[in-house]
Amino acid sequence: MDEYKLNLDSVDDGAWELEISPLRLLIIEDVAEDVELIVLALESAGIPFTYDTAATAERCQQLLKHYTYDSVLSDYRLPSFNGLQVFELLKQANQDIPFILITGSLGEEAAVECIRQGMTDYVLKDRLFRLPTVLKRALDEFKLRHQQRTAIAQIQQQAWRETIVNRIVQAMRKTLVLDAVLQTTVDQLHEALGVSRSSIFQPEVEQDTSSVITYISHATLQRDMFLGISCSFYDYYQDEITQDRPIIIYDANDITVEHVQKLAQAYQIQSTILMPLIYQQTYLGGICLQQCDRQRSWTDDEVALVKAIADQCAIAIHQAQLYQQAQTELVERQKIEAQLRHDAFHDTLTGLPNRALFMDRLGHILQIAHRHLIRNPQACPYQFAVLFLDLDRFKMVNDSLGHTIGDQLLQIVANQLQACLRMGDTVARLGGDEFVMLLEGIQGMNDAIEVAHRIRRVLKSPVVLDGREVFISASIGITLNSSTYTDPAQLLRDADTAMYRAKKRGRGEYEVFDISMHTHALRQLQLESDLQRAIERQELRVHYQPIISLSDQCIEGFEALVRWQHPEHGMISPDEFIPIAEDTGLIMLIDVWVLQEACHQLYQWQQDFPALPALTMNVNLSGKQFSHAELITQIDRILETSHISGSQLKLEITESVLIENSDVATTILSELQARKIRVCLDDFGTGYSSLSYLHRFPISTLKIDRSFITPLETDIDKFEIVKAIVNLALNLGLNVVAEGVETTRQLSYLRSVTCHAAQGYHFARPLSGEAASEFIQDYLFNGSI
Repeated sequence: MDEYKLNLDSVDDGAWELEISPLRLLIIEDVAEDVELIVLALESAGIPFTYDTAATAERCQQLLKHYTYDSVLSDYRLPSFNGLQVFELLKQANQDIPFILITGSLGEEAAVECIRQGMTDYVLKDRLFRLPTVLKRALDEFKLRHQQRTAIAQIQQQAWRETIVNRIVQAMRKTLVLDAVLQTTVDQLHEALGVSRSSIFQPEVEQDTSSVITYISHATLQRDMFLGISCSFYDYYQDEITQDRPIIIYDANDITVEHVQKLAQAYQIQSTILMPLIYQQTYLGGICLQQCDRQRSWTDDEVALVKAIADQCAIAIHQAQLYQQAQTELVERQKIEAQLRHDAFHDTLTGLPNRALFMDRLGHILQIAHRHLIRNPQACPYQFAVLFLDLDRFKMVNDSLGHTIGDQLLQIVANQLQACLRMGDTVARLGGDEFVMLLEGIQGMNDAIEVAHRIRRVLKSPVVLDGREVFISASIGITLNSSTYTDPAQLLRDADTAMYRAKKRGRGEYEVFDISMHTHALRQLQLESDLQRAIERQELRVHYQPIISLSDQCIEGFEALVRWQHPEHGMISPDEFIPIAEDTGLIMLIDVWVLQEACHQLYQWQQDFPALPALTMNVNLSGKQFSHAELITQIDRILETSHISGSQLKLEITESVLIENSDVATTILSELQARKIRVCLDDFGTGYSSLSYLHRFPISTLKIDRSFITPLETDIDKFEIVKAIVNLALNLGLNVVAEGVETTRQLSYLRSVTCHAAQGYHFARPLSGEAASEFIQDYLFNGSI
């Protein structure tokens, strides 16, 4: 088990593709060993990062003052302060970054308070394998929020510029007198930018090197003084201005011409902008802005505003094109703003509302339902439903036809789903192949079920993609609103739970949520947590079921089967915890541990029972473990440490594992064959069978699933199937093992078709290592089973 713990950190949390590498993390933890575990968990996931540590508030504050971080990972309880205080220090340092609590335990009230305060997420210390996933999700969500804030800021800046420009445009609409338009322009610039002085000047026709102030804002200087200042600046920078190059001076002390600098000092000019008025390469004048009370760093938005107004002024001077030009620019700006708003709340691939917009609408309709209940407690409640859809086997389409075809399929499905809705209902894409619907103002659950049936009918027709017919279906979860729902996320959660229940029933099914599903989901979540601890606490056991030769009643070997002895719930069925292990990635660690335990047990039996040198051990491999890059290396290491040869090991894989990993199966099976390790095809006949791979791949044994063996006594069709499988195997030179043999009559049928071997309760249940040893002793004493 110690060797198993060393492999715990190899859990793959997914590929990390960062635009900036490495991450800079701040770890708040007073226990050095816990810091090492956090670092190990991140390094094991392949995350590039550097980090600083702090155990006191002073150290934390000092680091936040001098460095900028990508994320903070903090313990909740520290000797002199806690996670909430760390979060306050983070806000004081103006570092808006993901904040993840890492704690040994966190009560519900504390968790709610942390989330309310704005913390991103939390991870229990005994579940650090989740940290890479939680960190990646937090960084992804932070990046999305940053993009949305940037988009909103752009909209706000556009709106600000739009307001000023609109005022000028409105002045243009109200009068055809150019003087009024230009005076309005100067006044608006003075007010919007808070400058000391603003003016518009135009060149004099009679003079080539001077200008005249035509329109001036309210200023402390007299008109003639302002004229002298502006003209001096204009005269010096005339070449640049007439060539449409704005002059932006942040510090008047940097002016190199002595008389211009002295003039600026005399009139206390600190900063200035000279923006030319150019229309169709014709110089018309300029806008002059001066700041006298301070040096000013003119921002890009301010410069853009002045430039925009300068353009409007130039347009105003050319009255013939005034309205057409102004309206064109205004419409274009409105389109950009509308597009930005649309993109912020819609899926770019399908054009459907995204999660943010859907949740907003769902929250709004939930409020309507609550208000209706308060105002009319005796009346029928306002009802609505949420449908959660997940396309079945969409990954296969992506993997086989490519992501471009997959995207086309999603677009087609989006259009089909829209066609299934009534006016006023909403369909949104959450991401990937997940869609969600909001049905408003329905009469009851039957209306929602009718929509589910409509979706099934629409999706039933094949879709032609790249010249291929693709059949699709969707698993659908339905939840109806009730007074118990107070948060839209609860409705979405329960619809999602129902969808997963539907998916377990098969393709194209729907399921209506009930509270037992939530209870089951909570149990599954608890089992996931318990399973992690079970590995650490060595609660897993390996039992061994004998495989018996039917020709001579001899023990050929044993199949290793994992069991979980839960301290509270007793023995938990593999059917319940193996799917959880597969979903969380723990199955790979369990597979390696079982293989290691089984091989060591086989070696022990070889030492204890030298009369059985040919005894073999069958070990099951999951699909993830079979395709893992380190599989062969792990097997070699275990064979070496357990002192058994490859010829004594048999690995069992299912048909689906071969199909899903067909691109690497040949290489892996060849490596196993080179080590004389035999491969058994488990549960033969229950998956997507293809006789071709029996020729393609070096398989030694077919294992007939118990679903064919159990009804042998009453179902002649099953007998014929078993007979056909055995004959097929014999013709191909393969052995056959029947699983689930429980009666003498079943055994008789199997012998009649020359089945090679069998296992099941008729011979023995799965046995502990000690009980299996006693079984072998009895066999050796009696000479047969």
